Amino acid sequence: MSVLTNKRVLFVGNPNHQVDSLISELEARGVEVSKQECSTVSTDLVSDDKVDLIILNHEHADDVCSGAQTLLTSKEVAPIPLFAVVRDNPDDIQKVLSEGATDYIIPTESVDSIIQKIEAVFDEGDIFSGSASIDISPLKADVSATGIRVYVVEDDPLLRNLLSIRLDKSSFPFEFSKDGNDIVPILKQFKPDVIILDLMLPGKSGFDVLAELKSDEYTKDVPVIVFSNRDGAGDRTRAKELGASSFYVKAMTDLSELVETIETIAKK
Repeated sequence: MSVLTNKRVLFVGNPNHQVDSLISELEARGVEVSKQECSTVSTDLVSDDKVDLIILNHEHADDVCSGAQTLLTSKEVAPIPLFAVVRDNPDDIQKVLSEGATDYIIPTESVDSIIQKIEAVFDEGDIFSGSASIDISPLKADVSATGIRVYVVEDDPLLRNLLSIRLDKSSFPFEFSKDGNDIVPILKQFKPDVIILDLMLPGKSGFDVLAELKSDEYTKDVPVIVFSNRDGAGDRTRAKELGASSFYVKAMTDLSELVETIETIAKK
């Protein structure tokens, strides 16, 4: 039986071809889907329908749909996860995530990819803001090396907490930064063996940070693992061209796998 069987999903906003295809696939997996306009959705409706997940079409959001997201991520509705359909634009994506969306869907994203994200939310992991769930068990990854110094650039506080638990259990000294500002002088002090980098950061984008790291004589040879919500082919290509060693999507990655990759890369 699918993890989605008997789940209730509420779609809010204007439908489109992508949404129609997604709804058909969800219903085929045993999901009960209901629809509402941004102007008619309410906290009472979400509560009365016992909704498990909300999908909001935020692609061409007007004030009404922006207000709907505020309503649907309020304390009266949370912690019901909300996926926002949004234009493939860093500013728009960052906006919906900062306003409480669990994850986002871009117009070119495949239905299979969206289903994987939704399934991850209902799997037995921990859900954190800005992405779907990541299973953090077992508490210790299968690694043999210790002392690998890891520097993490990540603005999500809950994900930083999960990573700190994992890195600590793996005996990896680590430090965090909430953004990529003035990162090179910091790295000269910390002297990392591996850098984990989010792409969606406040202020300077992760791509700009990656370009800066690879252009500096001191940090250019430090391996960078991109760990991001973004999953587009263009994002992967750009990260590789800028010098990233690996690319992982948060919603599809077990932290044990990430730690094992840290060890593998550090040994090279």
